[in-house]
Amino acid sequence: MRIAIPAALKRVHRTAESEEALWRVTEPASGPTWGLSVGGGPSRAHPRLYNLNIELAPNVEILGDACALPFRSNSVPLVHCEAVLEHLEDPDAAVREMHRVLRPGGELFAATPFLQAFHGFPGHFQNFTLEGHRRLFLRGGFEVLGSGVCVGPAAAITELIAVAVRELVPTRILSRSVEAFVRVALFPLRALDRAIVRHPKAHVAASTTFVRARKSPVATTESRAASAPAAARLLQSTGCPPSLPSPNSSTSS
Repeated sequence: MRIAIPAALKRVHRTAESEEALWRVTEPASGPTWGLSVGGGPSRAHPRLYNLNIELAPNVEILGDACALPFRSNSVPLVHCEAVLEHLEDPDAAVREMHRVLRPGGELFAATPFLQAFHGFPGHFQNFTLEGHRRLFLRGGFEVLGSGVCVGPAAAITELIAVAVRELVPTRILSRSVEAFVRVALFPLRALDRAIVRHPKAHVAASTTFVRARKSPVATTESRAASAPAAARLLQSTGCPPSLPSPNSSTSS
């Protein structure tokens, strides 16, 4: 017997601050007409983003490794990365790759869990505090333009309780039944995030945090000399849009 949890019971409130940061990256006043979503799919975070993933899935245009992006240096106008870095054994390597492929002056939006339970796709190696998230991108060579709470404490608390019940209550039918009851009972608490996220300390118990960052407008000699690893291919079966630049060709600014 399969007990499905309605998607509405898992819905979360994303902060206005994080939504504005995403909008500023994906909707610049002028410039880029496309961007790369590292680890994207099957959903699409924005119509102009092309999804890169290690596995074939709906809406995935590019197969590739986040730690060896199949693009030349300074060729990608903007980068999006959400709910991905916790699944990588070496997130620093992935951030360095995002920095390498971004055009000088290009921007990035990343959202990564802090207080979330284990969820392996295929593995789950770490979460990040807000400060840890910021420092990850600073180490990668980025200038951090903004950061903060993406999904708040109320969502973190209710989700942790629901997952704990699902994983620890014996038998699948009983655990799913209790999980559904807990989600229904705690769902109203999620509305508290609309107020809680405004608190200056909301990040200490947030579900996820975000970072908006930028690559220096001046490309370094090292980044200009770097070459793109041949680690992925476009999915011909998905009909990769012709407007998407080839992974093996530079795009002029």
